[in-house]
Amino acid sequence: MRHSVFWKIIIVLLLITTLAESVVMFALYQYTYNHAVKDATEKIKFAASSAALAYEYYDPDMLDDFKESGGYLSVVCRGLGITYLYVIEPDVEHMDEIYLATGWGENASEEFINNRYTGYVAEGKLKEEQIRALNGETEVLLHEKNQYDDTLICYTPIKRYYSTSEQKYVDKTKNIVCAEISLSRIMESFNTRFTHTALIILGVSVLIVVLTGVLLYFRVSKPLRRISKRMKGFVSRQGDFFEPLPVKGRDEIAEMSDSFNSMAEEIDRFLMRMSELNRQKAELNIARTIQRGLLEPQEYRGGDVSVTACMLTAKDVGGDLYDYHVLADGSVFVAIADVSGKGVTAALFMSRAITMLNQYAQLGYSPAKILYEYNNRLVGHNPNRMFITTFVAVFNPQTGELVYSNGGHNPPYILSDAPVMLDQRGGAAAGVFPNVQYREYTVQLRPGDRLFMFTDGVTEAQDREGGFFGEERLEAVLRSHADSDAEGLVNAVKDAINDFSNGAEQADDITMLALQVNSGNRSDEE
Repeated sequence: MRHSVFWKIIIVLLLITTLAESVVMFALYQYTYNHAVKDATEKIKFAASSAALAYEYYDPDMLDDFKESGGYLSVVCRGLGITYLYVIEPDVEHMDEIYLATGWGENASEEFINNRYTGYVAEGKLKEEQIRALNGETEVLLHEKNQYDDTLICYTPIKRYYSTSEQKYVDKTKNIVCAEISLSRIMESFNTRFTHTALIILGVSVLIVVLTGVLLYFRVSKPLRRISKRMKGFVSRQGDFFEPLPVKGRDEIAEMSDSFNSMAEEIDRFLMRMSELNRQKAELNIARTIQRGLLEPQEYRGGDVSVTACMLTAKDVGGDLYDYHVLADGSVFVAIADVSGKGVTAALFMSRAITMLNQYAQLGYSPAKILYEYNNRLVGHNPNRMFITTFVAVFNPQTGELVYSNGGHNPPYILSDAPVMLDQRGGAAAGVFPNVQYREYTVQLRPGDRLFMFTDGVTEAQDREGGFFGEERLEAVLRSHADSDAEGLVNAVKDAINDFSNGAEQADDITMLALQVNSGNRSDEE
């Protein structure tokens, strides 16, 4: 590790510590400020409410009594720590406020004290909040901030007064009590203490970072430089004898030294494994080429039929197969199959299966006999107990008959006006039990009809959440493309699977084959 990296770590630690402290101090400051505002609000509410109750015993017309009561208001101010407490008579018509009694605390402004004597009229100073209090609303709050002060004010009505002339209480609001507290002066002393505290915490943090840096240098940076130097020496020798690093202690540095020694020992084994993997990859490429060579082309256009096929393997080589041939008598043989398992073993099993299907078809066997002979041959040479589901059919263009037999495979669809699934009754999958008898069925096809064959990789294709494509979605795609030709059907299903999976990795091979009966065959002649 270079010195520059070490210092970068120290700087980053310092920045992170400073930033964290700044966030915490800011949050603490905001909390303290809000708490101070809340506390000040409660104080002025209490002071205003208490004074309003006390002045219910005063007559607004007896100004001398109000003037003498200023001492009481000053006592309340000093006891609660508020700045001003005063009684005014609002003149709503002229928007004036007439001061009747004034009390003040320790932080009071001399200018305010000198000007707010009993009978003083502040012209045009009446506020909306004071009018609301005059109308009976209690504890009306106002946060007033200007170039002189940051003040919190509470206005409360004196809801009745004692009339000396009438010798009784009158339930009418003529005066209001105003309580003010200076937030700026409350926070001034707090800010000073808070700043000192923040500087002390910052200094302690810097000291901790410096001590951490020193410890990192001697306990981490310096040992790592030794390890780095030894690593460079190991690389420069390029396979010569490696002198293991000394392992001292039980800390992370010792663990790293031991890990590097283990890494050096693993390098040779890794290189050998890479060589083996490259060899296996080359063999898989050969196997994939051979497997593709066993399959017929994906497109066939003949006079009687057209064929479109598609196979998407889940691994480098797959276990699905499709096959089609025009036989010597003019009939068309088609087959599709799915081997249990994946990978090379399934591909080898598939190679044997497609060879035998082709062989028996060329011999002119019926679909049921093809499956019978094919199954017995696979059972006799199947040490891994694999099995393969298979569907085979032979179409006679002269008669329009499709003869088919099913060995445990997904039933295909016939598309004429709408997709119709073929008879689902069939025999067991091949390769497990000998001498299985397979049923054979016949269906009549007309020009323009299509046979759509597929493996379970189509219906079991998965999206990113693990949901399956399913038969209902497949039938919906076939129904919406009932007028498409063989190529259009295969492409439509493939596109629907791609949209559904949205790039999700598939666990099974996806194989499809569509056979279309062209016009101009025996049906036209009839």
